[in-house]
Amino acid sequence: MSITAMLAQHADVTMQSLHHAGGLVSDAVLNSGLHGKMTAQNSINDFVVLAQATTDTGAAAASDNITVDQFRERLQNVQQEEQLGWLTALGKHFIGVFQKGGEVLTGFVTGIIPTLIVLMTAFYAITELVGEKRVHGLARGAGRIALTRYTVLPLLSVFFLTNPMAYTFGSFLEEKHKPAFYDAAVSYVHPPLGLFPHINPGEYFVWGGILVALMELEKKGAVPGGYHITVAIWYALVGLVVILLKGMLTERITAIMARRQGIEL
Repeated sequence: MSITAMLAQHADVTMQSLHHAGGLVSDAVLNSGLHGKMTAQNSINDFVVLAQATTDTGAAAASDNITVDQFRERLQNVQQEEQLGWLTALGKHFIGVFQKGGEVLTGFVTGIIPTLIVLMTAFYAITELVGEKRVHGLARGAGRIALTRYTVLPLLSVFFLTNPMAYTFGSFLEEKHKPAFYDAAVSYVHPPLGLFPHINPGEYFVWGGILVALMELEKKGAVPGGYHITVAIWYALVGLVVILLKGMLTERITAIMARRQGIEL
């Protein structure tokens, strides 16, 4: 009875294994059929695209009266153009950025840069005509009180001596005022660029980028004509207020730091 039971049990296990193997075979056949169907569908789509491209190319060939070899070459390039289309677009937009930059540079060379050179020459001539001693006398007078020390003095220094020689005007001040004057002067080499570009020609691009955008808006009518001049004036005036506040604050901080370290300025 035990041998018979064992044979019956092995028979049941064998039947279950055969049933499981049959299920796997059925799944494999079904998946193969689906994959084949998808492959066939993709092939059909590729043939449709190729047929459309061939039709379009054939029509172009008929209208251009090209030879058979030229037609064959165009037909071979259809698929390559489709695959490399994104790369072509990327290259086109990449070089377009530099082309636009070249156009802006050309506008500077023919418009702003000659004006800047003439302005620099004129203001250097004015400085020589006024005289160095008179300019220094104005600097000493402007450095007596805080209101003029951090407004008029930085304005005179950047106007007559330009950046970076403007900071030498600090030699007319007391030691306790020199850090604050430097903070005010170094902060005013950009705000007046719209009115006096000779002050800091090496960094004119700070104002030049704003100017290009404003002039483009003026051409489109988005802002009134001459709006860039209004912005330049307000830029310079607001800059004076800012350097006054910075100068007075830095002067106070300098006094506190000197007192903490036991330094007499």
